[in-house]
Amino acid sequence: MNGTSINEKLLEQIDRIELSERILAWRRAMRSAPWKLYADREKYTVQSWRETEGEDIQLRRAKLVKKVLDNIEIAILDFDVIVGRPTPGVIGACTTIDVAGDYIPDLWDDDGEINLTLNANAGVDRESLDILRESSMLFKGKTAREMTEKAWEAVYGSWPKDVTDAKIKDPTLDVSIYGQVTSVLMWDKILSKGLGHFIDEARSHIDAFRRRKDPDVSKLYFWESAVIVCQAVIDHARRYAALARDMAASEKDPARRAELLKIAETCQYVPEHPARTFREALQAMAIVNVCKLLEHPMHNFAQWGRGDQYLYPYFKNDIENGTVTLEEAAELLAELIGRWGTQIFVTNESQRESHQVNFGINNILLGGLDKEGKDASNELSYLFLHLVGLLQLSSPTVGIRWNRQTPDWLMKKAIETNMKTKGGIPLFQNDEVMICHYMDDGIPYEEACQWCGLGCVYPCLPTRAEHYGAEGIAGYNLAAVLHLALHNGVAVTGKRVGLETGDPRNFKTFDELYDAFKAQHRYVTERIFHLAAIARNEQHKYLRLPLISTLGLQASMDLGQDVLIPHPDYAMFGISDRAVIDVADSLIAVKKLVFEERKLTMEELMAALDSNFEGPRGEEIRQLCLRQPKFGNDIDEVDLMAKDVSAFSAGVIRSYDNAPFRNYMVAREGLAWHYFGGLGVGALPNGRKAREPLNDGSASPMRGMDTNGPTAVIRSVLKAGFEDSYAQVLNQKFTAAILGSEESREKLMQFTKAFMLGGGTHIQYNITDTEELKEAKVKPQEHKDLIVRIGGFSAYFVQLSPEIQNDVIDRSEQTL
Repeated sequence: MNGTSINEKLLEQIDRIELSERILAWRRAMRSAPWKLYADREKYTVQSWRETEGEDIQLRRAKLVKKVLDNIEIAILDFDVIVGRPTPGVIGACTTIDVAGDYIPDLWDDDGEINLTLNANAGVDRESLDILRESSMLFKGKTAREMTEKAWEAVYGSWPKDVTDAKIKDPTLDVSIYGQVTSVLMWDKILSKGLGHFIDEARSHIDAFRRRKDPDVSKLYFWESAVIVCQAVIDHARRYAALARDMAASEKDPARRAELLKIAETCQYVPEHPARTFREALQAMAIVNVCKLLEHPMHNFAQWGRGDQYLYPYFKNDIENGTVTLEEAAELLAELIGRWGTQIFVTNESQRESHQVNFGINNILLGGLDKEGKDASNELSYLFLHLVGLLQLSSPTVGIRWNRQTPDWLMKKAIETNMKTKGGIPLFQNDEVMICHYMDDGIPYEEACQWCGLGCVYPCLPTRAEHYGAEGIAGYNLAAVLHLALHNGVAVTGKRVGLETGDPRNFKTFDELYDAFKAQHRYVTERIFHLAAIARNEQHKYLRLPLISTLGLQASMDLGQDVLIPHPDYAMFGISDRAVIDVADSLIAVKKLVFEERKLTMEELMAALDSNFEGPRGEEIRQLCLRQPKFGNDIDEVDLMAKDVSAFSAGVIRSYDNAPFRNYMVAREGLAWHYFGGLGVGALPNGRKAREPLNDGSASPMRGMDTNGPTAVIRSVLKAGFEDSYAQVLNQKFTAAILGSEESREKLMQFTKAFMLGGGTHIQYNITDTEELKEAKVKPQEHKDLIVRIGGFSAYFVQLSPEIQNDVIDRSEQTL
């Protein structure tokens, strides 16, 4: 039985909803609008930083946020009913130089454009460019990123840069991920209490601090900063209220005038006060999130968390009371989904390679178990899916928290939505496995069941501060580690970053090679985690994030401590060790070709690898490598090798002593990391050529090599187990034609259930024909809206690099 009584008639009504003319007008404007870079935010950060010189870092950052929110240009566009954008444009981005330093490669060019993705640019005018450059000069040498880089260099010399250049670990520090910046806010508390409550809470702490004569003045500064930023958010909402009233005064259309007055009324009330209606809840979220983004625009994208849970009471009450019609509620929700799903941003060069994302990644998970152990899927879950299917955007990342109680009506709607979006939206994650992982790590069920998605698929807890990636440590390239073992510690860059484990040409047994891989792994792991600890100790000296600390984590308010100063009781750390399958396939190939069947000597194999399979025997040897057993075909030997590699890698990571904090957890996500990671790996014994993309996802077979059908794929994944990782991303590609019937969609639903019942953690589907992908590559203008699943996120196919386009095209096209 489900925990929620479902109104089946309401589900039928939802199925009949179409996008309103207002939403269609927004979509037309969004698609035709030029991408533009705005320097407004940077202008006010520069002013604030000069005004507050000499003050405490916590208060300086709070006043910087206030300066931006009080002055940045705002706009209400003709189709807006929900207001709150980071820029006045339909499609616009602002920068975060004050946090990341000079991180924009094109900043010093004069061609009037800034590159945002590998092949998408945003226009920037001369005045804005001058503002950005002024900011770069002001903050040069003062950012947390630069000071941490100096600390790393003081300890390890050039090694941190060398290991990063070799794509062995990522991200680079100029990506500027910091604790909690990619995580979900406390939406339930924000909506039910209002920001006025946060201010009262901070002031209560200030009064208590003074009464007890606490000597730690940093706590006082934190609570004062909390008051400043919360009031700034409230004032920012009131700026929209004032603008709406001004616009209403001159509006000739009575209907639009009424809408503008409603906007003014709503923004005057929320987010200061608790939301009373569905409209007020969504409006409060819009304002709060845009302010969060303006604190640090590179990564503070909207994260819905479990939106179908905390928004459900407002939705249900309004529908039942007649406060809004279903169509009105759907239009409001579609507006916020669309706006958050089309937020562009400026990032650094390395993230363009690792993400290849067109829009900021935001995540919503639907359904899942509640605190009573019952499935919490509801009509709003269904409406989210329906609107995502109608909008057909590459973002948000939508996930179904599957469990044994997940109702068929939600699964059927999810498959139908996937058919409409084509590109892996929604994905399916195993709720029960995820909760068990957290509980095995000592998290109580009441917390564990509230897990939600971060970015692509990485799990996080709203009650804990997530530091995944926050110290320049998120991805770990096992294929690059194998490259070190095959080259006596020398990376693809030609620099020695690993141990001297010996020339593999002299290895007499397979175990010597495997032991060399393990030794390289332990050596690099120990060092990069030390880098993380150094960063953790340095970053908070030069940066604070008072808004996200106040609204993102209750512990920060209780402790009087910014989230950039991690606390042992609340901080969570994780890493994504990737390319398990590439390593397993490669090790099996060496084991069989060299040490068992003796078809090649190690000398011959290494000559082929070092020449990238060129030369007289290059292609012959590559074909031998490709013909060796591959993961994804239900072959015990290679599947169990993947299991062993996975267990070893996770064991090294989890055994690292991260005291006084929790040990690292392992969660292998997706992104376009396989393109980025592949740039750091030479030719591999699995037959892959040098610097080509690695296998996609983290449990996906080598492209084109899973030839025994989808059932064999999931058998391989289940056999390998990957019990050591919270998430293990599996991509599968099906033709749209074979899923055209209700019967075939039922088969896909049962296929998904079977995988989850067997213990699978994650699966997602590209439902598009290979011929369509090939045509889109040749005629991009005719396929601008074609969405594909890359790794853990979706993107518009025509905006991807040619290497990733080919990667998606070459994946096996499965049938049921």
